[in-house]
Order: sequence, then C-alpha cells, then structure tokens
Amino acid sequence: MAAKDAAKVVSRLRDFYRPRLDADLAGIVDLNSLVQQSVKLSQPKWKDQALANGVAIEIKTELESVPSVAGHESELREVLTNLVFNAVDAMPQSGSITLRTKVDGDAVRVEVSDTGTGMTEEVRQRCLEPFFSTKGEKGSGLGLAMVYGIIRRLRGSIDITSAVGVGTTFSIRLPIQAEAETGTEHDSRNMDGVRLQILVVDDDPLVGRVTGEYLRVAGHSVEVVGSAAEAIKRFNPERVHLVVTDHGMPHMTGRQLAGVIKKVSPDTPVLLLTGGDQLEQEDTVSQAVDAELSKPLTMGALRQALSTLRYPKSLSAESQKEIGDAA
Repeated sequence: MAAKDAAKVVSRLRDFYRPRLDADLAGIVDLNSLVQQSVKLSQPKWKDQALANGVAIEIKTELESVPSVAGHESELREVLTNLVFNAVDAMPQSGSITLRTKVDGDAVRVEVSDTGTGMTEEVRQRCLEPFFSTKGEKGSGLGLAMVYGIIRRLRGSIDITSAVGVGTTFSIRLPIQAEAETGTEHDSRNMDGVRLQILVVDDDPLVGRVTGEYLRVAGHSVEVVGSAAEAIKRFNPERVHLVVTDHGMPHMTGRQLAGVIKKVSPDTPVLLLTGGDQLEQEDTVSQAVDAELSKPLTMGALRQALSTLRYPKSLSAESQKEIGDAA
C-alpha cells in the first residue's frame, strides 16, 4: 500500500507541474472573492483549532480593486488555503496573517504574510521542494510543492521573503485575463441558484466543518453532524435534499448509512466521501450511494458532483436545472 500511495503522489505532482494549454484556462477568477472564501474555509484551522491550542491568531485582508485572472477556482482556493494553513503552523506563539491583493503591471499580485517564526535562508530556498518539511512526522512536505505546481501551470510566479523571528510573505503573481477571452465556467455568478438543504456527516469535526463551509460558499444551507446515528436522528426527507457522508466512520460506515437513508427516502441522493484507497478496496458500489468523491475534497469536484445528482421529486424540473447551473 505504501508503494501504491507513493505512486499516486508522484503522479499528482507530475500533473501539478505539467503546464496546461491556454484552452484549459477557461475560467474567470475573482481573486478578492477567493481570498474571502479561503479565510472563511480555513477558519477551523486559524481560529478554532488555534484557540484550542492556546494560540490567538488575527487574520486581516487588504484587498484592492483588481482585474480577474485566468484559472480554476478550486485550484487557486487550494493555493490560498494551503498558504493560510502554512502561516498558522508558523505561529506557535500567536500572531497575525494578512492577505493582500493589488495590481502589479500586467498581473495581479496576491500576498499571504504572517508574523510567525520565519525561515532561514536554507529553508526558504528549499521550502517549495516536494517532500521537504520542517514539521517532522506532522508534515508531508507536499503542501507548498502543490502550491508552486499550480501557480507554475497557470504561468504565474511565486516569491518568498522571510526573516527568522519576523515572519514570512508568499507573493504570487498571476497574469491578468481579459474577461472577453474566457468562458464563464467558473464565474462566481454560476453559484447562484436553488438553495439545497444538505446534511453533512463526518466523525472528524474539522473535516465536517470544512466540507460544510465548501457547501455554504456554494450557496446551500448545511447542517453538520458527527456520527451516522446522529444523522439518522436528524434526517427528515421533507427538509433534507442531499446527504453528504464520510465513509470510514466508527459503528456505521457511510455506505451503511446510505442504505438506511434510502429505506426512509429512496429519492434523497447520497454523496459518499472516502479516501482513494477505500475506493479501491470496494469491489462493488452500493446502490444506495448516488455518487462518490475521493478526499481530499476540492471545491471543483464537489460542484461537479452536485450538478449531476438527481434530487427529490419535491424539487421542480426548473429547480433541478438551476441546481445544475449553481453547482
């Protein structure tokens, strides 16, 4: 299994570092909107988890009026979230994180600065290398490498300034993209539509919270519970349009929960979230599961899954069309 996991990592790294053709960069991305979304999505890490560890972190935004850039919302959101997470890890004694946007010639610059421990020159030069980590067993050494790979594929650049005891700034420069030259696949206006009532089930509070925030950003109403038993208690087919559940939970798996949900309400779709290795270990797909996504979850994959599901009959045909547009 270790060899198989390593092969997957290498394959994903190759994909991240491989430049894309211009035709693939079809989305118009509003970086200011993504900054605000990333702050909200990462709140469980920089606020809740930090406070639980006795660390107080203030997060600030300084956003200028900037043009759109070309890219994929889910990937750039992953970049910003990773940089916020990295900044949090660099502040064991509290501090602040500032996210900035500004026009820089023919590009938009987005910066993530922290007042953390800072990096030595050796670490600064190596921190973007795959598998390089200063976090010991807690770090995979892949987060910043993925950030670099995504920015490189988007024909952008990333600069790092850091001083030990002062802090670090990651500065990303992305080319301005004229709206007329691109499609609207990733336009944030496509997020408007029917507001689904979604029940999220995950025994990991942090993962459940982040999944819920992804769905709220997409414009839906979300309730998060921590177990299959609690989900069964809370499930009401007249109020819940979709169940999103983790698979690897104690006492009752996500597939087993899906079976219970379908017995109560056959028309309610169930989306199963699971690790890639768990997907491979399953010889058959439970008929109670309408779709599956492999973790770690991305906003793009989630939106696509929501657009392909069939929803309860109580939602009109026009509503289902709007759901597809919104997802």
